[in-house]
Amino acid sequence: MRLAVADAPTRRGLPLGRLALLGVVWGVTFPVSRLGVSGGSDPFLLVAIDFAVAAAVCAPIAAGLRRPFPSGRSIAESAAVGALLIAGINLPLFWGERFATGGVASIVYAASPLVSVGFVTVLRNGERIGRSGVAALTLGLAGVVMLAVAAGGAAVTNVAGLAAFALGTVCQGGGAVLLVRLRPAGEGAWGQSFQFVGGGAASLAAVALLAPHASIVWSPGVVGSIAYVGIISLAGGYALFFDLLRTHGAVGANQVTFLNPVVALAVGVLAFGEPFAPAELGGLTLILLALVLLHRPGGETRAAPSTRARPAVARAPPP
Repeated sequence: MRLAVADAPTRRGLPLGRLALLGVVWGVTFPVSRLGVSGGSDPFLLVAIDFAVAAAVCAPIAAGLRRPFPSGRSIAESAAVGALLIAGINLPLFWGERFATGGVASIVYAASPLVSVGFVTVLRNGERIGRSGVAALTLGLAGVVMLAVAAGGAAVTNVAGLAAFALGTVCQGGGAVLLVRLRPAGEGAWGQSFQFVGGGAASLAAVALLAPHASIVWSPGVVGSIAYVGIISLAGGYALFFDLLRTHGAVGANQVTFLNPVVALAVGVLAFGEPFAPAELGGLTLILLALVLLHRPGGETRAAPSTRARPAVARAPPP
């Protein structure tokens, strides 16, 4: 008796279209968020307002789509994810940008896939990385290192900013792995709304504890920063990110952070006149090569088997 596997799923790499779109959305976030902080507003209060805007966008969408309202336990889990993980990504980013540029922040956060690999190894959640995926991850990290070297003194002297960015990177890389375990079928529109509510509550707690006299400077730059981060980066960006988590796992979804320095550096050069070093071109080239490898069959990173349909197994006809 023989067994034949029928309808095995086609192995494909990461969807470059969605990855590039999210890379642009989140890459622009780094210089735009710093625009709000550099305007004199308290970073923690700024993040709290961003979360409020994002929740106000997502909740009506969930209601309009007539999504089932989650249970109390599900609401509590989503709020906890927002408070511990999403706030853990954004609060250190905004605070650290008082000491370093958005380009430096994007370079540090690009180490998130490596953090995810560490969490996947420890937790053994079943995610799989092809051989080309390992090569792509290595190339991408090499490109990030080149960008960090090109950043020079700005990346070395701002110790407080680097420490904050490192904390956010751990939350980005590890949080994605934990979210895949907690929400293997993905996060819905209501869950996303309550994640932002939880993130906003954590941000307000940070304001009360660390900046009780916080204030917002309502300049056009700050208002624009709030609109972009709340609507585009949080509400829209995390919807894309959660979908990538569901289909390609934490390591795969966090490959988007390789694109963040590309976009952030481009915005810095074109919009803010920041200098561009030749070594940065080499780093960007390695990152783009890594993304090409990830798109090839065998280069994908896949979610745990429990989150994907298993191939059908049919009996072969008797000889």
